[in-house]
Amino acid sequence: MRALVTGATGFVGGHLVERLLGEGMSVTCLVRETSDTSVLAGLGVELRTAALDDADSLREAVGGFDYVFHSAGLTRARKRAPYFAVNAGGTARLADAVLAAGEPPRRFVYVSSLAAAGPAPSAAPLTEEDEPRPRDHYGASKLAGERETLARADRMPVTIVRPPAVYGPRDTNFLPLFRTALKLGRVPVVGRPTKQVAFVYVTDLAEGILRAAQREEAAGRTYFIGSGVHTMTEVAEAVCGALEMPTKRLRLPTLAARIAGEVGQLKWALTGKPQIVSRRKVRDMLQPYWTCSWARAREELGYQQAVTLKEGMKRTARWYFDNRWLRKR
Repeated sequence: MRALVTGATGFVGGHLVERLLGEGMSVTCLVRETSDTSVLAGLGVELRTAALDDADSLREAVGGFDYVFHSAGLTRARKRAPYFAVNAGGTARLADAVLAAGEPPRRFVYVSSLAAAGPAPSAAPLTEEDEPRPRDHYGASKLAGERETLARADRMPVTIVRPPAVYGPRDTNFLPLFRTALKLGRVPVVGRPTKQVAFVYVTDLAEGILRAAQREEAAGRTYFIGSGVHTMTEVAEAVCGALEMPTKRLRLPTLAARIAGEVGQLKWALTGKPQIVSRRKVRDMLQPYWTCSWARAREELGYQQAVTLKEGMKRTARWYFDNRWLRKR
């Protein structure tokens, strides 16, 4: 079986490539000319150069695959237009190129995000049947990408996968949390320690994506894929345990968090470099429920989360230390 993966040089895409190779698939990775492909070195994958904003290069690169996994996307931008250009327009161009290449694939899988659905309005986790209510340009653009994908479901089998917060080895988003915890001897918590967040360990997500592609009944369906729903107190305990330090939290008041977000936004504007702490990120962190249910994936895909939060944080911290992204005190 031949698989095409976009976003393969990224965090989720890289782990997905490894899972597909473990399944015995022949994997081709669609990369940009400027992509750092070092994470793919030695894996035995084929590299093809194309850009989501270049329909001609896409048409030349995407034909002849059994499965297409679209995990590339824009996660940080200061304005609305870039999000929609990549996450909606780029998805449409890729899907059209796949259709124009001849025989459609067995499955086109679009890796979306819980942000496309938005936070849960209450303690009841979101399901795939709930009306999407994205809160920001990123979430709205991912939802638009979903709709572009589903609009072509009459011409090829498509499936949507919505992961919540993804973590694991090679992740850069959780790295500042670990670094701050090591430096201060406590885990910073924005908002209430009782707020609930859904997480998915990256190899669990890769397994869920693969199952969504292989099951016939998944065509035309949307799935949340998660590993657990946890309070921020539980997250702090897991991070401290992974770092082998006493469990201590540093609660950041809402006002202080908002100020930090504005400072990050200003720094972004002045330097042009995307900031992990930004206005949008702080707004997200202050939501009481970023939760979802993956009961549908369990029932229809046979998906089961394999990695607990404590074990996942330990594996993540071990990778950070082994690769010198973190240094022991």
